[in-house]
Amino acid sequence: MAIVQKFKCPVCGAEVEPRLSPEALRAYEAGEAVLLSLTCPNGHAFSVVLKKPVAEEEALVDCEIRDWDRFSLLPQQQQQVILESIQSGRASPSIRALLRRLKEAGIVVCT
Repeated sequence: MAIVQKFKCPVCGAEVEPRLSPEALRAYEAGEAVLLSLTCPNGHAFSVVLKKPVAEEEALVDCEIRDWDRFSLLPQQQQQVILESIQSGRASPSIRALLRRLKEAGIVVCT
């Protein structure tokens, strides 16, 4: 299976398509993060991490409630689901959509 993902050089913006070794491909397919050292066509070297996305759930990275007053205006069930997702570090696609709206409103912040 070929990985069709391109990375942009942080210096010049040139696109680079990585070629994975069989070992790196196996690690990627197993869901492990793979560190790649790439060189763009202009000779700039940079590193990237390639990780297979999780199909049903995606990890949340360091999320917190910033505006508790506005958060308390949400229905109790939504509050509970969001707090459980933040605590577990995982969110289903439907919860991610709700979190995205809360981030846009400044109620939740994720780094």
